[in-house]
Amino acid sequence: MHTFDDFLVKMEAGVVRAISENDEMFRYARAALPSDAEATTYYLDTGRELATGLLKGLLESGIDPESVDLLDFAAGYGRVSRWLAPVLRSVTVADLEPDMLDFQRQVIGVDGYCSSTNPDAPVAGGRTFDVIFAFSLFTHLPDASWPLWLGALAAALRPGGRLVFSSHSYELFALLNPGEYADRGNWTREFVFWAGNETGGRLDASHYGSNISSESYVRRRIAETTQLCDVRRFPMGEFDRYHDIYVATRG
Repeated sequence: MHTFDDFLVKMEAGVVRAISENDEMFRYARAALPSDAEATTYYLDTGRELATGLLKGLLESGIDPESVDLLDFAAGYGRVSRWLAPVLRSVTVADLEPDMLDFQRQVIGVDGYCSSTNPDAPVAGGRTFDVIFAFSLFTHLPDASWPLWLGALAAALRPGGRLVFSSHSYELFALLNPGEYADRGNWTREFVFWAGNETGGRLDASHYGSNISSESYVRRRIAETTQLCDVRRFPMGEFDRYHDIYVATRG
């Protein structure tokens, strides 16, 4: 098996750096930063950080990345999947918009399928994966949807497979909105949801809004999903600069 540095070289050499003009993540960065160049750097760097964290985790677990079939669920226009495609055995992407899938297929060169807003629908048509990566999905779901989507994604994992997903912590919102959250005395609820997102009306904010979820909430929801176990949390700054990342294994 190659070393971590070997995979980083392969990743950098093989990544596609083209960004879709429709990419909402890039637009969000462009609105916050002074120039296209700075937004591009931020967009690519944050995608590489997530992919690198995932790659490092696989290697530390004794898993050869070249043996891994990964599903990037809610993949958008490939901020992360573009970095993983050069180093994993296969990358499949899923999202709701055909334009996203067309860009990923035609520009990044990965296969994909249109997902459903219904967690009861089979994920990936019944296919299973070694790793499912769901960044910026659970950060938007209301409480009622959390266990449904955890169960749906867990069911699409092979035995021993890993679900990797992000959450928003109170620590993050203490930085984003210190007037409301800097005082830890206000961190009284395990889960806070509000109807607001960055899609500009593309997605119904009552079903895909924004939330804060405590570690106790996330662990309780995972425990309720009996297919998942062996949970590891990476607090904000360890795996991703802004999000908590959780890794759960299918038993």
